[in-house]
Amino acid sequence: MAQLPTKSQILTLLRDEPMTGSRLRGALGLPKKLKLSFKQLLAEMVEDGTLNRTCHKEYRLSETEPTTFVVKNKENRRPAARSRRQEVKEEKRNQSMRGILHQIDEERFVVKDIETGREYPMAHRKTPPGKDGDKISFVLYPHPKLKHSFLAKLDSRAMLSEMSWEEVKKSFIKDSNLPGGFSKEITDFVEKQHAPTAKDLKGRVDYRSLPILCIDPVGAEDHDDAVSVEILSDGYRLGVHIADVSHYVPEGSALDSEALSRSYTQYLPWTAIPMLPEKLSGDLCSLHEGVDRLAFTCMMRLNKKGEVQSYEFQKSVVHVKAAISYGKAMELLAEKDADILSLATVARLLRANREKNGILELSGKEYGCEFDENGEPVRLVPRENVESNSWIEECMLIANNCCARELTRRKLQGIFRIHEAPDTKDIMELYYLLPDLFKDAPIHIRELGKPRRGDSNLNPDVFALYKHLVKRAGTDDSLMMRILRSMQKAHYDSNSFGHFALNWQDYSHFTSPIRRYADLWCHRELSRSGKDIHAERLNSVIEVCDLISGNEIKNQKIERLSLKVCSAWILQKYIGETFEATVSGIEQWGIFVSIQEPMAEGLVRFRDIAGDDFYIFNPDQGIVFGKRSGKTFRRGDKVFVRLLRVNPLRGEADFSIERKLSSDKKEKVESRESKRNLRRCASRSSRRKR
Repeated sequence: MAQLPTKSQILTLLRDEPMTGSRLRGALGLPKKLKLSFKQLLAEMVEDGTLNRTCHKEYRLSETEPTTFVVKNKENRRPAARSRRQEVKEEKRNQSMRGILHQIDEERFVVKDIETGREYPMAHRKTPPGKDGDKISFVLYPHPKLKHSFLAKLDSRAMLSEMSWEEVKKSFIKDSNLPGGFSKEITDFVEKQHAPTAKDLKGRVDYRSLPILCIDPVGAEDHDDAVSVEILSDGYRLGVHIADVSHYVPEGSALDSEALSRSYTQYLPWTAIPMLPEKLSGDLCSLHEGVDRLAFTCMMRLNKKGEVQSYEFQKSVVHVKAAISYGKAMELLAEKDADILSLATVARLLRANREKNGILELSGKEYGCEFDENGEPVRLVPRENVESNSWIEECMLIANNCCARELTRRKLQGIFRIHEAPDTKDIMELYYLLPDLFKDAPIHIRELGKPRRGDSNLNPDVFALYKHLVKRAGTDDSLMMRILRSMQKAHYDSNSFGHFALNWQDYSHFTSPIRRYADLWCHRELSRSGKDIHAERLNSVIEVCDLISGNEIKNQKIERLSLKVCSAWILQKYIGETFEATVSGIEQWGIFVSIQEPMAEGLVRFRDIAGDDFYIFNPDQGIVFGKRSGKTFRRGDKVFVRLLRVNPLRGEADFSIERKLSSDKKEKVESRESKRNLRRCASRSSRRKR
């Protein structure tokens, strides 16, 4: 079933971060039997210059890989030390600026500053740089004949993309190797499917009389979950009704193979690439308001404290009473709607029970993109997160928990969602980087021991420590992101080893079969009875877990990159302008900065920091310091930046740091400490080699 990936797939995964060969193989979901072939493929890519392999055995994109704004000429080189010590003039070369293009007869010139009328003649070129009145990006270089004069020329690194937004979207989907339409065989099969008839309802539990609600974000098209709450004398009856996708997708069919290959619906800011054809995902399987739909129901009995007393999984037929948005649900809560009040009460009890056992609130801010009437990006905005989001989340979590318990009880070949406890090495690294987070911690890191205990990922000591870290981080997104990076990634497994972040031993995915293949697999397993329980599955559960776990990582990266593409498109009209920014991250290749208006993030290479200093990255302290001045840059610093260039196709934005806004009196002391730490590291390394 598994096969070697294409070179384009490997490059897509390595676009965001370098990876070792084993980690890359895991991200691609490749089995061990392809290990040697995969290593040979990587070696060939290194030999032909497509990839580089670092001293840490990590593969990364070759620096010689062509991009849309690389300029292969002498002017793109970093100036020598002597020229860096020279006085920096206002009109220095290679600094991208913005101005208005004007033309009088055959002569063209650009006005840099409208108020002062500062203008420069344009260098002659065969093709016009634009029309009269266009806003262009340009750089200055000395006039070949007139002393102390400059000519302006178009900045090829920062030119506005000549591609339309439609072309950018098509190119992104192609470069990301995202699937297109479905085959004719699948399309013909789906066209024969129909809405449920009386024959399809036989043997199903009829829940059409229940007050079933479907609550989703505005604009959602695939409604795969709905809930109902009934108040009983001794508690509540909570029904989580999920679209019965397994009824329409036969196991082993061409449609099933395609759904497994995709594994997920890929969400992009401007569209969604579905796991299933539109007729199923947006119509027949979707739990629309006012129509009968086939469902798979988890019906739970809760006591008055919201604790699960019993549960049952049933094939059912449902009729959604109302399909509303999260915002509308909050309006109905204010109006004291009876069904909404019951749902809110049960959800709050479920959350209270989770908090008793321990809960980690690890989610940071999520962003979406707003588009204008032409469908082009205009701004990035934080996604709305209201209380009604948590109502549905709590109901889905408890249904997933019951699903995992049922799979384990019946000894079915389920797919479980597991999350390993953080590795002690990663915790130590976080401690050295951010020691203030560990102040007054309930347990010292020396007492943690092994993260994994037997067949369980649950570790009360590590969990208590991370609850403390999250509390100390508060609302600081940068600290929360650093905590998240120190944790393992959740993935799928054929064994129920436990979910560390949820602090549950049993957890699987049951509630989103329209957009996740793992849920569809669990539906099929729960439907088995009699001899089917021990029958051989058409696909190996281990290989399926590897494949969908690898596809999940790939899809998450593509989703993040697609948001950067939107951000870069928005930034095109701001090239040459200055902004107040915050240092959001530091790596060995540069400083990441974020600006608020427009909301965006970009990279400052060390060579683009103003001044004549030489900067060194200290990974132990997570800072960059100037070798001559002792000036430091760390996460959270406020800086004044200029946008140099953008590349919408790759979602990249390059800035320069003009000056540091936040002062640090300890800069020189930190610089000396950083140098000492680097010398110690070098000394330890040399001793190891000896």
